[in-house]
Amino acid sequence: MDENEDKARWRPESSHGYVHLLSAGRSQWYLCAALCVTLTLSLSLLILMPSRFGSVDRKLSDLERSVSNLTESVSLHLSKLHEKVGSLEMKLSDLKRSVLNMTERVSFHSSKLPKKVGCPDGWNLHNSSCYFFSAYRASWYTARDSCRSMDATLLILTDEEEWVFVNRMSVGHPFWLGLSDERTGEWEWVNGSPYIMNRSKWMPGQPDNWAGHSIGGTEDCAHITSGKLNDNHCTVAYTFICKARP
Repeated sequence: MDENEDKARWRPESSHGYVHLLSAGRSQWYLCAALCVTLTLSLSLLILMPSRFGSVDRKLSDLERSVSNLTESVSLHLSKLHEKVGSLEMKLSDLKRSVLNMTERVSFHSSKLPKKVGCPDGWNLHNSSCYFFSAYRASWYTARDSCRSMDATLLILTDEEEWVFVNRMSVGHPFWLGLSDERTGEWEWVNGSPYIMNRSKWMPGQPDNWAGHSIGGTEDCAHITSGKLNDNHCTVAYTFICKARP
């Protein structure tokens, strides 16, 4: 084949088809490259995502373990605290019983102790008895009732020592005693016990049961003045002496 035949075979149409063929090949290459890149990225994501999710899972797992450990620790502390509270309640109960027993023992032993002897304010203590020397005057009847209102009696003399004490305390003032013959005509103490007459304790010529005064009636009540007894009308106002036990 000669050169002319070759030239005759080469036509522009043939060159244009070649260009199209190259263009199509290049497009297919780009497409393949894009697919490869896409696959590579997808594969990378598939590889990385489990790693990220695995890290989150591990953190959640660690957090759960921490919460679980903290819960167990709190539960343990609460359990120990409940035990301590229970122990303290038992000790408190035992202490209350001990205090109650001690109180009962103290009360029991206190009841066995001798009571302190004492008198109210304004009273005088002598030989385990309290004496009240009034500062105001009253009839024998009012004096008797006043002593009773104070849980006492109008004075009843029982022995010589008491007589000396009363005389010492009553010098210069007349005081009613709990002695009268108004009820039976015989001298007796206000509590009904008999009086044993001792003339040496009376003023000379007394008691005389005198009725010559203007009051009316006779002298039926006794008072003590300067260490001596005398009878007078029971309505006369004198100071008086009460006697009581502490």
